[in-house]
Amino acid sequence: MKLIGFVLVCGLGLLVFEPIIPVSALVPATDKIVFVSNRDGNSEIYIMNSDGSGQMNLTRHRGNDYSPVWAPTGKQILFASDRAGKISDLYVMDSDGRRVRRVFVKKVERRHPTWSPDGEQIAYYRGDRGVVAIYTASIDGGTEKKIAIGMHPAWAPDSSEIAFISAEVLIPINDGFGGIQIARPRIEIVNVRTKAEEQISPDGFPLMFHPTWTPDGTKFVFSGMSVDDLVLGHTMRLYIVNRKGNGKPSKIKVEGTGSYPALAPQGDVLVYHKETARKGRQLFKVALAGGISEQLTDKGENYGADWFDPAFALPVSPQPHLLTTVWGRVKVRD
Repeated sequence: MKLIGFVLVCGLGLLVFEPIIPVSALVPATDKIVFVSNRDGNSEIYIMNSDGSGQMNLTRHRGNDYSPVWAPTGKQILFASDRAGKISDLYVMDSDGRRVRRVFVKKVERRHPTWSPDGEQIAYYRGDRGVVAIYTASIDGGTEKKIAIGMHPAWAPDSSEIAFISAEVLIPINDGFGGIQIARPRIEIVNVRTKAEEQISPDGFPLMFHPTWTPDGTKFVFSGMSVDDLVLGHTMRLYIVNRKGNGKPSKIKVEGTGSYPALAPQGDVLVYHKETARKGRQLFKVALAGGISEQLTDKGENYGADWFDPAFALPVSPQPHLLTTVWGRVKVRD
């Protein structure tokens, strides 16, 4: 591995290299969308430009990889995979697909990871022992903390809270695919430090999933199926609701149905997937205000996207615990 350091020589014959920082993954120079595709026969992590061009496979593994999310710096991608066995666990890789490694030593069922905007923690849900619960941890697999009963965690823009889906019935199903029995769901918010919870309860939604904060922290975009959708025979649609006041959700004006929304960092465009007549799930993007959707993918089935924009990236700074000082003695001639 290439190492970079500073060299100082003093009269006592002491050679100092300080500090030495490992060269690591690069940050994408332009907008990138990471997503899941089965075009190669199983679920793999892909990356593409925000206009749908430059689609490239990052994982190339016989296991199933899914739920990718960008690190706030853009240097890494966190994802879930069953590559080490029958149950899903969390992995992290560099943004170019290299250096794939497991996050945790102890393997349990972990799904739907998300990274805190300040880069300090990750969140995810675990479904074991009959309970589906939200946990947080550090990216090096540090101490896990259970903070709420629920699934589909999403960090607030200031990293102080997590929105998630709670329900009166939330029970894991041992179907090998992470299935969950759910009834009467709602969006809730938990304070990461105090664990105080706040309920956001849009009425008339037998199903709702994947809450996503707007960048200003005042609204949520989510996938939902209202009573009216059921009556009309619709599947999942995209909605937006205010955090305060529990107002009636507004439909996002897109053609047809939509699910699994991910907002661009600037907050004016979202990418989502929907069922198409001939090719199953495909990725589309549309202005948050609604309008004409632009299809981004058409090979295999494609879903589960996350968006990175270097203009909004968390600055990359050296981490003290990663710095290395090497001391060595050399002979100095008089």
